[in-house]
Amino acid sequence: MENSSTMVRIAACSGIILGFMMIIMQIVSAIAGSSLFLVAGYIAGIIYATVVYREHYLDGKISYGRSLLYGVLVSGFTFIIIGVCLYVWISINSDEYGKMLNAMMNNMKAQGYPVSDISEDLLYNPFFLLASYLITGLLTGLIAATVTSIFTKKN
Repeated sequence: MENSSTMVRIAACSGIILGFMMIIMQIVSAIAGSSLFLVAGYIAGIIYATVVYREHYLDGKISYGRSLLYGVLVSGFTFIIIGVCLYVWISINSDEYGKMLNAMMNNMKAQGYPVSDISEDLLYNPFFLLASYLITGLLTGLIAATVTSIFTKKN
């Protein structure tokens, strides 16, 4: 058995790897025009990371709770990497990001959302961007890990 700091370190390594894989899959999904590939790859990445962690560090046994925690940690680190890379991309291609924001705002207007309340300065803020990706990652990870932990737990 290992301690919790080891679990965080291993989850960080898995999350960083999955984060870069997700960026590559995002590019492939954009070319292919389908995000189903992206979601399937994300869930498969969490399952694979959890199974590797279980088999290599826990002697093949993991509880549902530990599997859930590990999946959420991996997802959190994954989305931190994605958020950092997105911020770098925005810094390099700010015009492209501006076009993307305008298209998003126009789409929200067409659906009746009050977009005048949204500050574009906030959307360009690096802290907001990273914080929003971390929160999204933790919530998405909680949902994905809740499901994947059912299949990866082994007593």
